[in-house]
Amino acid sequence: MNKHVLLCSLGLSIALLAPASRAQTSAETPGAAEAEALTDKARQLYDEGLAALDQSRWVEAHASFLAAWRIERHYQIASNLGVAELRLGKYRDAAEHLSWYLREAPATRVTQRQRAEVLLKEALAKVAAITVKTEPEGAEVTVDGAEMGRTPLALPVFLEPGQHMIQVELDGYKPAQERIEPKAGDVVGMKLYLMRRDAEAPAAAGAPGTTGPRAASEPGPAGTTGPRAASAPGPAKLPETTVVQPAERSWVPMIALGAASVVGLGVGVGVTVAENDASAETSAQRTAIWNAGGGCIDAPAEHVRACAKLRDGEARVDAFSNAARIAYVTSGLLLAGALTYWLWPTEPAGSASRVQLVPNLGAHGAGVIAQGAW
Repeated sequence: MNKHVLLCSLGLSIALLAPASRAQTSAETPGAAEAEALTDKARQLYDEGLAALDQSRWVEAHASFLAAWRIERHYQIASNLGVAELRLGKYRDAAEHLSWYLREAPATRVTQRQRAEVLLKEALAKVAAITVKTEPEGAEVTVDGAEMGRTPLALPVFLEPGQHMIQVELDGYKPAQERIEPKAGDVVGMKLYLMRRDAEAPAAAGAPGTTGPRAASEPGPAGTTGPRAASAPGPAKLPETTVVQPAERSWVPMIALGAASVVGLGVGVGVTVAENDASAETSAQRTAIWNAGGGCIDAPAEHVRACAKLRDGEARVDAFSNAARIAYVTSGLLLAGALTYWLWPTEPAGSASRVQLVPNLGAHGAGVIAQGAW
């Protein structure tokens, strides 16, 4: 039988995700007796699992669904298997099978997919999801000795909290491994770099070979070595795993930004003092004109000069006020830039990403421009 015809005819719907349908079909594929026997067995096991699931007999349901899954991998079997595993506290297995369901189930099953996402979220809170990549791709991934497949993996590797050993192998390359200790709820991405066993070995996965001769002790790309004389000593043993280490942080930008922030604050304080002095002088001039019985609106001839001086003083007060405001804002932005640089995670060594904070001062305001390359 065709896989989808068979399983749809079996009513392989998600228990707890959708009502179960038990419709049967009479469609047959001639000349496939062995396949017919297997699919009949999968149908029987699936029906037994549904019956146990309906009565909350989780252990029996899990056993039946798991046996059916080993015969026929279908998204509806995966969903019910994941439900049973979740109820039994098998969170790692539940996360794997519910993720498989969400990857394979049709997009038209909107309600069922939404319910599966809720259950998957419950499982993921108890386990860690590790996305494993390799350079080059095509490496066999094993976790604690169990085979997970070849990179790129279709799904993350789900692990119980605690220590685990992840190893990758590819013909023509040295094995690489990494020991990790994730916590529940962690979502981790890791990339393992494989090194060629021999510079003369064929590029088994399309990796570029070495170019040009090298000294015996000179490492080539990804740890390869060029041709060497027969009497030359072999290269020192290289580590099996190349892990990209964060680049060492330079404190010069933070110190420079912090110092500039202090200078900006000092300028702001100085300008504020000058503003206060100018304001006091202007206030005294205004009082003197008022006491003399004059005013600066349609000022009489004897007060024209005094009013002009008063207007100059008021203009200076406004200028000092704007300058102080710009200085304080600039100081705050520079301090924010210093703190951002301090708290920003470091990039791996050799990364092309660069971020630069540049103060932007103008007559009508101030700011900081972030310039970067990714």
